[in-house]
Amino acid sequence: MSKKSHTILLLSSVGFLTTAGVFAVTLFGINQQGIRYEESKRLIGEHAAKEASFNTVKGLLASTVEDRAKIKSLFIEEKDTISFISEIEKNAKVVGVTLTTDELSITPSVTDAAGVVTPAALVVGFDFSGSQNATLKFITLLENIPYHKKLTQVSLVKTEKNTWKANVKMQLTLRYD
Repeated sequence: MSKKSHTILLLSSVGFLTTAGVFAVTLFGINQQGIRYEESKRLIGEHAAKEASFNTVKGLLASTVEDRAKIKSLFIEEKDTISFISEIEKNAKVVGVTLTTDELSITPSVTDAAGVVTPAALVVGFDFSGSQNATLKFITLLENIPYHKKLTQVSLVKTEKNTWKANVKMQLTLRYD
C-alpha cells in the first residue's frame, strides 16, 4: 500500500473512531436524560397523589364542620361546669325535687398500655328527694341530658311520708381543644 492509502486509512480510522466516540457519548447522554425524565415523572406523580390526598382531606374537613361542631357541643368543658350545675338545680325546682350536689370533681384523661385514651371526665353526684313521680322524672331528665355521659350509680329509696330519696352519680366527658 502506498503512503497515500495509509494516510487515508489512518484518517478514515480516526474519523470513524471519533464519530463512534461522539455517538457513544451522545447515546450515554440520552440514556441519562431518560433516567432523569423517569425520576421526574415519578416525583411529579407522587406530588400529584399527595396533593389529591390533601384536597380530599381538606374537602372532608370542610364538609364535616357542622357535624364536628354538633359533636363538640355534646361535651362539657371545665368552664361550663358552674352553668351546668346551675341548670340542673333550676330543672330540679321545675320538676319539684329538693336537690343537693354532693360531689363535683374532675378525673384527668388516662392512656393505658395499649394506647387507648380515656378522656377527662367531670364527676358529679346529686342527692335529691321529692314525690315518687317527681323523683323518677328527675332521674329521667338526668339520663337524657344532651351530653356525653355515663350514669355510674343510681339509687332510689322510699322514706317516710311517701317521700322518695335518690342518689345519682354521673361522669360527663370533658373536651379539651
